[in-house]
Amino acid sequence: MAPPNPLPLSDEWKDADEYVSALLSFTTESVMFMNLCGGVHILDFLTRDPDLYTSLLPEDWCAFFEHHDIHSILQLLLREDIGPLCEQAETNTTDRSWNGSAFPPVSLLEYIRNIRRLSLRREFTPDKSQSLPRHIVVGMNKKKAHEVEQFSRYVASLSETIEESRGEPLTHIADFGSGQNYLGRTLASAPYHKHIIAIERKHQYISGANRMDVHARLAKDEKKKFMHNAKLAKLKKPKKQKNQCDDCTDTPELASPENPDVSEIKVQAQSEPTETPQEEAIGQVEDDIFSDTLGGMSLEANDILTSVEHKPPVFKPPPEVDSRGTVSYIEHEIKDGYLEPIIEHVVDPKTPVESRTATDEVVTQSENKPSDPRVMVVSLHSCGNLVHHGVRSLVLNPSVVAIAMIGCCYNLLTERLGPATYKIPILRSSHPRLKQTGSSWDPHGFPMSKLYEEYEAKTTKGVKLNITARAMAVQAPYNWGHADSEGFFTRHFYRALLQRVLLDHGIIPKADVPKDLYADDPENPESGIALIVGSLRKSAFVSFTSYVRAATVKLSQDPLRGDEVKKRVCTMTDEELQGYETEYLPTRKNLSIVWALMAFSSQVVEAAIVVDRWQFLREHDSVKECWVEPVFEYGQSPRNLAVIGIKK
Repeated sequence: MAPPNPLPLSDEWKDADEYVSALLSFTTESVMFMNLCGGVHILDFLTRDPDLYTSLLPEDWCAFFEHHDIHSILQLLLREDIGPLCEQAETNTTDRSWNGSAFPPVSLLEYIRNIRRLSLRREFTPDKSQSLPRHIVVGMNKKKAHEVEQFSRYVASLSETIEESRGEPLTHIADFGSGQNYLGRTLASAPYHKHIIAIERKHQYISGANRMDVHARLAKDEKKKFMHNAKLAKLKKPKKQKNQCDDCTDTPELASPENPDVSEIKVQAQSEPTETPQEEAIGQVEDDIFSDTLGGMSLEANDILTSVEHKPPVFKPPPEVDSRGTVSYIEHEIKDGYLEPIIEHVVDPKTPVESRTATDEVVTQSENKPSDPRVMVVSLHSCGNLVHHGVRSLVLNPSVVAIAMIGCCYNLLTERLGPATYKIPILRSSHPRLKQTGSSWDPHGFPMSKLYEEYEAKTTKGVKLNITARAMAVQAPYNWGHADSEGFFTRHFYRALLQRVLLDHGIIPKADVPKDLYADDPENPESGIALIVGSLRKSAFVSFTSYVRAATVKLSQDPLRGDEVKKRVCTMTDEELQGYETEYLPTRKNLSIVWALMAFSSQVVEAAIVVDRWQFLREHDSVKECWVEPVFEYGQSPRNLAVIGIKK
């Protein structure tokens, strides 16, 4: 099942070793790449002096960008065939043009070519032969349904391949960070019928997953349900006759063909209040109408006395539970890759294990012979270090024989080698989170492999990616449409402009260029204080005024500077805020260009992270095969690269 090439590379690479060497060289030596991926921050765009845009980009790049709008630039970065452009660039003719205007600089074309050739390929052809049944897909949106459908099919196929090569079946599949257990529930259901160990630290997720298991026919509903039937209760309740007086105990009989001698029963009516002549006239008219209506009806006595037959309600039996696949939930916070205690908890060696032969004869193993669990560890978009724990589980646990891990949220990874020490000009201000994450020295963090740890570069030792670079790696620029990109650019422009407002009104100090991004600055202690806006509603981005009003609601709650925000920013008029937007609107295009370059370059950051995980497996003798491949469509879910490992 392993692909011919262990990494999804472009055709120009001869083998994986050549690619890895070029990847590490580029990520540690390209000044432009290191600045765009971790060396600049959007918050500094309108607060730095000199201007960040001209400090970051070469003059010929800036001159070229002046002649093209942002969407033409995105077309060049992402989709334009630059092969013919590179050939034209080698000629010395001066009449070259692109898209009806200025021709791209040679250095820009070379940078685009390097980013594309070092990015991992994402092409995937989905299998749409059979979609998930409705009782399984409950709770999933379109994106999640696509991920679960394709990855569950991949995991099932991989498990069959492993069973054939090892000559023994896998006993369980462990899902790291199972969440609502969409993947595990699908694998436990038809047609896969796998035995799942769902490991999740949040109790509310497990409770919700248990309820969905009932709907998916994997478990019985333990709750006793009482269904009230109003019609049945009404039949059982004795009725009191309307015309029966207090002294009567028997139900009066009515005249019928069977009882012709029954006389008319006279019931004394209760005394009513005296009616006015007007009320009597109205009542007489109503009686006449009622009499005329009844006079036109032809009814027999049997018609009146015919009783209505009430049938008891028919309840549908609950759907039969499919017990061929099982789910075992473990509430546990995973802090490393050692899983043996959890596996032993689910698969107790002392408990007799029943198995069925081809003739359905039950065979009970001896209690003295311990069971031999063989587990595959899987993960669908586990955040941060959780994927590192899953990858390490293959080499730490005798029971784990294979892994299939898909990561996401690279910004939540920790750093193992300490602060980055690249000797390049610093173009960003200091930030407390940059110091905190860069100085964590977490043994479970990035990088995992010895190759990355001991790599000798011209500017540093070891491959290091700070939180800004890793946060950019979750971008998906190839999924951007016109409206999407405009929305991104507007949001970042408003946030950068708000930072300028905060600076002008003395809420934050002017950002200096530090000599060391990770060192404390005793001369400017306030540089380590960050104001975080967080997420806002879409209505906040209608205009800059709306954005400031919504953002200052959050900023005014800051314990250190909230009062200053209320006094100096919340009191600004709409005209003042509109003046800021008008003054700095020309910088929006420049900011958009930098953001587009950052998102485009971040593909190499993701490639470096994924390759590090593959390289870690490659360095262990106990691993028989390991590779990386896309397992669902990038357009549906851009974090589609799975790291696969199989033990010898």
